[in-house]
Amino acid sequence: MKIVLGLFTTVFIIVTAMFLKLPAGVRFYGYGAIRELMKVHTVMGTWGMNKISSEHFCVRFLPDKRAEAEMVLEVAEQFYRPVRADFCYSTRGKIPVILYSSKEELNKSFGWEAKESAMGVYWAGTIRVLSPEVWAGDVDEGQVKDKFISSGPMAHELTHLMVDYLTGGNYPRWFTEGVAQYEDYKLTGFVIGDPAASPGRQLYSMEELGASFDSLPDQAMAYQESFAAVYYIVQFYGEDVLYELIGELGQGCSLSQAMENVLNLNIMQFEKEWRNHDIFLVSEL
Repeated sequence: MKIVLGLFTTVFIIVTAMFLKLPAGVRFYGYGAIRELMKVHTVMGTWGMNKISSEHFCVRFLPDKRAEAEMVLEVAEQFYRPVRADFCYSTRGKIPVILYSSKEELNKSFGWEAKESAMGVYWAGTIRVLSPEVWAGDVDEGQVKDKFISSGPMAHELTHLMVDYLTGGNYPRWFTEGVAQYEDYKLTGFVIGDPAASPGRQLYSMEELGASFDSLPDQAMAYQESFAAVYYIVQFYGEDVLYELIGELGQGCSLSQAMENVLNLNIMQFEKEWRNHDIFLVSEL
């Protein structure tokens, strides 16, 4: 198996290197094929894990995590239908979900440092989630499932998957993060933090969010701003406009071009308009 994975990785690296040299239009349409290769590679890496399936998902887990795997599968199916309805997109085949027993194992799967504290991650057609019991911490055993539904990662990560497939990977990180948080808020009421509780913090510009979202020092602020921007779009232009923007990204437009086509504003004009309003209107929720 290790030999097969090694050969697969070598082929993948060569194909990716060739892919990156192609014109932008070809890269856009080839992204889906590369993503499926990466998904197959990820699933092959779970060789030996147990698995259970439903209509839309296949959860892979270690033998002592069956009860939690069943919970993850049930919650994933619970969110699939409303998310699919909102984005008007049905996935093909079962979505792989990999269950990790600890933060260290989840971080290791991405080569992240131990200090990272992600509860779930979407990447290349696959959703990876931390064990609900580990994730819930000190929550009573009987309340873990309710906690996992109300503030767990499934609706959020499934939304990332929808945006990725609809746009062919053509989106800024802050935008997909804002959309995922908005969908999560819409379905569960969950919001990451309240910026109004820490007045005076430095705001990031759209340029900063777009250029280096994941490496900005104040990650809480970056996430809150991304949600606030998407929430502003929905509140002032309507939810259908949000899906129109995603559709424009799917046609290969940049986000600024998409905003010009749909909002009649480029991204700098949008930022100015947004900041002239209460940027954290969401804090009033």
